[in-house]
Parts: sequence; structure tokens; C-alpha cells
Amino acid sequence: MPELVGGSADLNPSTETGLKGAGDFQSPATAGTAHQGAVGGDWGYGGRNVHYGVREHAMAAISSGLALHGGLVPFSATFFTFADYMRPALRLAALMELRSIFVFTHDSIGLGEDGPTHQPVEHAASLRAIRG
Repeated sequence: MPELVGGSADLNPSTETGLKGAGDFQSPATAGTAHQGAVGGDWGYGGRNVHYGVREHAMAAISSGLALHGGLVPFSATFFTFADYMRPALRLAALMELRSIFVFTHDSIGLGEDGPTHQPVEHAASLRAIRG
């Protein structure tokens, strides 16, 4: 799918959502090779992997903007427990019935390696309450 573009909130090594060989989106003037989560391929404006950093809300809002612009199918990925940070933009994408993909990983309440802050106990019910 050449129209698929997106990334994760600084969690690409964990969410494993990188588009291998599709390049990383970044200005070639500031590109480097030692970036966490770099998928490979050319760094440039033609890259389809976006490195959002720890910005879940902005990531979901950017995905919505890309979908509204047209021609692209954006995706964004993060741990399920961080869905709270992107809820307003995610809700608007659902209400507008945008062609966006939201990937949530690490959805087990038993994961626990980082303690209760990374255990999405009520998140499934909360997201199901969003229309669409």
C-alpha cells in the first residue's frame, strides 16, 4: 500500500509498526543514523515512517490531518494505556469517519513490567464508548 504512512510515539521498537524499507520522514539536512526506532531506508521528505516522539495527541491529530488532506492512509501506534493522551483527536477522527488506523499494543493488564502506570485496565471500555 504505497499510500500507507505513519509511525509511533517514540515506541517503534516496541510496537513494531515500522514500514521496512519505506524510508524515514525527516529533513535530509538534519537526518542521522542513530535515531531510536529508525526503520531504514532513506531519510527525507519521501519517507513514509514518521517519528513523532512522545506526542500521542499530536500524532493522532496529524494522522487526522493527513486523512483529511486525502490520498494517504495514515496510521499511528502507541501502547494501549496511552490512548488517554490521544482521546480528543481519536474521538474526532471517529466522529468524522476518517480513514485512519490507530494501533494499540501492549494491551494486557498483566504486563506490569512498568507497574500500574502501564496497565490499561479501563481503556477498552473507554474506547468502545466512542461512537464509530
